[in-house]
Amino acid sequence: MQRLHIIQISDPHLTPHGDVPAHQQGTDPWEKLTAIIQDIRTLPYQPDLIVFTGDLLHGGAADDYERLHAVIHMMKAEFDCHVRVLLGNHDNREAFYAGYLPADPGPYYASRMRIGNNDFYFLDSKVTGFEAGWVSPAQLQWLGKHLRQAPTKRAFIFLHHPLDGPTMQNMHYAILQNTPALLSVLRGHNIGGVFAWHVHFATSYLIGDNILNVVAGSAAYEINCTDPQLHEIREGSSYQIITVDRGQVGVTIRQLLQRPEVIDALQIPSTKFLTKRPPLV
Repeated sequence: MQRLHIIQISDPHLTPHGDVPAHQQGTDPWEKLTAIIQDIRTLPYQPDLIVFTGDLLHGGAADDYERLHAVIHMMKAEFDCHVRVLLGNHDNREAFYAGYLPADPGPYYASRMRIGNNDFYFLDSKVTGFEAGWVSPAQLQWLGKHLRQAPTKRAFIFLHHPLDGPTMQNMHYAILQNTPALLSVLRGHNIGGVFAWHVHFATSYLIGDNILNVVAGSAAYEINCTDPQLHEIREGSSYQIITVDRGQVGVTIRQLLQRPEVIDALQIPSTKFLTKRPPLV
């Protein structure tokens, strides 16, 4: 059975043209992404898939996404592998559609692909105007349909917002708001894991039918959410490698930068789940 290496690059928060790096970062996120690409070059194997899991840019216009598209095109050619991107809450959907894609895909940007006996699903949990995320009913129906059509394949789910779990207690206001609905679709299927980002700290947990959930750190900066009302931001950069081998799944974190100084902080009035629900979700 084929061994797979999947590179997960999360929350790069690339700086739009003419702006300064978010949260007073001393090193520009474009430089941090360059360092990650250079580190991938040192690996003793070629990746089979590279996934950017949302918050590609910290805002930005169409020409900023065109610049990112050029980098992605270079990575596809150099590493000779698939590269997929997801949208995060900081991404501008209209600018991404205009600058990155050849055509407007509609209300959400989701896709799937197959490598050997493994199916990879890339979901769109971004809802404009909200930091928190939802997976729309239409996506849940689409996901359930394809899972039922491929019962012998192992499925891996990628989305920007983490599902609720034991290490997400201080992040309920920001994570996936309809975790039970997604878990209901996944129940009874051969799920290799759910891989998410968004909260800027790495963690893992089992929920649902003992489904592995892995939350990646950020390529741009780290957030310490231990204090429920004050989340401290420190400069850092990491990515992770997901290895799939003979039905087993492992994750390795590659920490490239970590600085102890607090560079910014977020005041959090409430950590509870949102009561306001956007239409169509």
